[in-house]
Amino acid sequence: MLRRTDENTGRIRVWRYGMWGASLLCSAVLFLGGCVVAKGKYETAVADMEAARMELERSRMQNESLTEENENLRADHQTAAFDLENLSAEIQQIKAGQERERNLLATREAQLQRDRQTMVNKLQEVQQVHQTLKSQNRALRDTVRRYQKELEEARKAKVKRMAPKIVKPKKSAPEAPPVVAKKSSPEPAPPPVAVPFNGTATPVNINTSSANDLVLFLGLTKELADKVVSNRPYRLRGELVSKQVVPKATFDVIKDRITAAPQ
Repeated sequence: MLRRTDENTGRIRVWRYGMWGASLLCSAVLFLGGCVVAKGKYETAVADMEAARMELERSRMQNESLTEENENLRADHQTAAFDLENLSAEIQQIKAGQERERNLLATREAQLQRDRQTMVNKLQEVQQVHQTLKSQNRALRDTVRRYQKELEEARKAKVKRMAPKIVKPKKSAPEAPPVVAKKSSPEPAPPPVAVPFNGTATPVNINTSSANDLVLFLGLTKELADKVVSNRPYRLRGELVSKQVVPKATFDVIKDRITAAPQ
């Protein structure tokens, strides 16, 4: 655009110099030839002046067109500068938003790391408690096996003591006539052997304990334990006797080891 303006300015200067030269030429001709000017020369000079005038008019129109185009370009430049400023502000906002999101993500990641460490610590504590319980359970099983073995040995010893001794008759004694023995009613079975209470074990709740627990910790038989479970609930421990669940002798042995707490 500036180049075209310079070209038009140069043309205008050339035309001006041409007009100035033509004026000098006409002045020289008039000075040398007096007032007599040839018609052909006059017409030529007039044609040149008209051509110069038309060239000047075209240059002026081109100059106005270039000026208008320059104004349009200046307006476009201002619009582009305004748009560029808006885009720069929007880019800054996007960068600020990205920075905030990065900060939030970093904070969240740190929080998750802390939560993970907390869960790992809790897991380790649970594992330690689990190992402790396993050790206690193993010791309890060993104790129960020992009690069962001792109970079995005690039962065998009692059965052995209660077994009648068979006395063989002497060969020299005369044979006595057979005596028919009267049928007697069978003796009542002895009450089941219960584990004696040593004052340190936790009382067994007859309303909540399972039949296996009653067998293991009280020494009841499987039948008696099932009978205790089937006749629940109990408000008092003595209901084991009043409901004819266990014999009185057995109740006297286990009464200090049981409780009838509600379910």
